Amino acid sequence: MNDVELPLVDLFYRLREHGLPLGVEEYMLALRALQAGFGVDDHRALEQLCCTLWTKSDEEACLFHRLFEQLVMQPVTPIREHSTPEIHATPSSQGLTTQLSQPVSPGKPTTLTMSFSFAPEAEEPLEVVQAVRRGVYANWEMGRPRYNLLTEYFPVTRRQMKQSWRHLRYLVREGPPEELDVAATVEKIGRDGVLLKPVLVPRRSNRAELVLLIDQDGSMVPFHALSRQLVETARRGGRLKEAGVYYFHDYPGMYLYRDSARLEAQPISKALEAISERAAVLIVSDAGAARGYFDPERVKRTQDFIKQLKQSVRYHAWLNPMPNTRWLRTTAGEIARFVPMFEMNRRGLDAAISTLRGRYAYWEKTYPWMMQ
Repeated sequence: MNDVELPLVDLFYRLREHGLPLGVEEYMLALRALQAGFGVDDHRALEQLCCTLWTKSDEEACLFHRLFEQLVMQPVTPIREHSTPEIHATPSSQGLTTQLSQPVSPGKPTTLTMSFSFAPEAEEPLEVVQAVRRGVYANWEMGRPRYNLLTEYFPVTRRQMKQSWRHLRYLVREGPPEELDVAATVEKIGRDGVLLKPVLVPRRSNRAELVLLIDQDGSMVPFHALSRQLVETARRGGRLKEAGVYYFHDYPGMYLYRDSARLEAQPISKALEAISERAAVLIVSDAGAARGYFDPERVKRTQDFIKQLKQSVRYHAWLNPMPNTRWLRTTAGEIARFVPMFEMNRRGLDAAISTLRGRYAYWEKTYPWMMQ
């Protein structure tokens, strides 16, 4: 364990020293994204990935870019003619080291590729936790500020998710009569003049059904852990009759997928047929707000899907992990005009669940600028 060297660890420590509330979960998200092939095309792709994962405001983003330039970006040694540079990035205590190789012909465009090779020990979360903690202790011993290690830094916690899911209720009395009906029993006593037998009714149970449609990969990579937590809390702590999950990428096209790897495809028509009319559908996606793009094709495809969805279910809502201030002039802002869309925090989750219960007015009061 003493020999484990992690990529970008110095940058991670420096961001913590400047007050960013980063913990092991954020660092693990970066490792998983890199191992999955994201942010490895060049230094700018790496910078964009880490900035999306580790910053929450414009001020933090400015600080990140400055530290990234200081700690990661390195001047490239001039190359000889007839050579093609290929950047091999390997983990080191200073973040990344680069090496140039292979010739290129002058006048031809060059391609920069970056590959990561992690030490096997670094793939285990326990090893990463110990390495990050060791770095924090080392900084403290050198006279630098010491920060608490955060294992969960989400806009809405697991406990809050469970509490919010329990508001999604459709109570039905079913089963054997075993609960005392006080009002009916009192009325029976008044009518008969004597209590011979209490009036019992079946217990009430929550028959609410939920279907989660989750955007996967692309700009949603930084929010995969948050999406998984939504699914887990809905299934285990939501006390719902059923919580189904489908996945898609950017927008539901011809298929929805039963697994996060998007291998088990199911035609949208069949998927919607399988959803009960009483079910509530919650869509989870940044809708293009993470990258700040406006894609009219994505808007049109999403609108077509929502029209199809309305024919199958009565209530639906949208959770967006990006702040609502980032929706303006993006695909998300346009989609929010025809879908009840909420920011993924405690208030937004509660508002989405209220919408799934038929209370649309809450949405209009929460984001009135979307209705203009």
